[in-house]
Amino acid sequence: MKPDVDVSELIDWIYSYHIKSADGTNPNCCGFRGSMDSGLRTGGMSKDAPYDFSHVTMVYAALCTLITLGDDLSRLDKQGTVAGIVALQCPDEPGLFQAGLFCPERDMRFVFSAVASCYILDSLSSLDTEAIVGFIGRSLTHDGGFAQLPGLEAHAGATYCALASLACLNRLESFLPASSRARERLVKWLLSLQDKGFHGRPHKPDDTCYTYWVCASLKLLGCEKFVDQDRLLQFVSSAWDECVGGIRKIPDPSYPSDPLHTFLCLSGLACLKPSESATSDLSLEDLRATLHESVAGAIGDDDKQDSEERVELFRSLLANVMHQIHPELNVTEPTFRRIQELHRKWRGIDATKRES
Repeated sequence: MKPDVDVSELIDWIYSYHIKSADGTNPNCCGFRGSMDSGLRTGGMSKDAPYDFSHVTMVYAALCTLITLGDDLSRLDKQGTVAGIVALQCPDEPGLFQAGLFCPERDMRFVFSAVASCYILDSLSSLDTEAIVGFIGRSLTHDGGFAQLPGLEAHAGATYCALASLACLNRLESFLPASSRARERLVKWLLSLQDKGFHGRPHKPDDTCYTYWVCASLKLLGCEKFVDQDRLLQFVSSAWDECVGGIRKIPDPSYPSDPLHTFLCLSGLACLKPSESATSDLSLEDLRATLHESVAGAIGDDDKQDSEERVELFRSLLANVMHQIHPELNVTEPTFRRIQELHRKWRGIDATKRES
């Protein structure tokens, strides 16, 4: 059953956060704002609000969401958005990006947001690739993972951002050759982060959002098959909130489920889907009914049956419903194909302009 959502309204709402150079805005501020409060003045939005600026992670999120919803980005100020991203490169730390023109946060998260956004916009040539690869290299730690900044401890989220950036730049294989000790050390470190679910740093508790950061990293390295899926599905299914829907941060009823942990957890599971697997049109209700009958016949204890049914539900969702994920962008296969179509369209337009 499809949700009762007006897709065009969602697309319009996302574009309402778009800052265009045509509005007389400082080109370095172009992109997507994270909040309408950025440009708010008494009486509403103002075109000359001095602190109305783009946030690079909001650019990435907006682009992925718009394309997933089927938008062709025809309303996007592409040139202005790229200029806004380029302006966020840190002059004192080559290859590093800050979050926004008036937002001093800067670390590996924003490197990924910048690289992924420029990849989607087919504008990687606007970035200093060598500087970015150099920054990522300086953030590699002794235990094999990557830190948010040089000199800090390795973190699963930062590691994903580093690997995904390298993949978008087509530099992953040269940076971490298949037979290298550095790659082997990284894979071992990532796998060591699994207890039942995954955690972001050694000796920390499991958290469902790290399902994505770790599984996507392993998929980028071609090693997702080494994940213990049984233990992971037990952890994820125990964090499922059947009452409200969604997935909690941890398997504790006192924690509410939320969109962030739900999205990252499901995306992480989708990274484990075999490449030859297909999706079906089975609804969640159909899956539950089928699984309830099959599990009930095999297990007598009600509590154990309920637990096993939840595990098998997630296993069936992975096998039959979820699309494969392109881990370098965290988008589904259909969305990635639309990105490729946009690239072909833009390159055709550029070629026509050059010929004329």
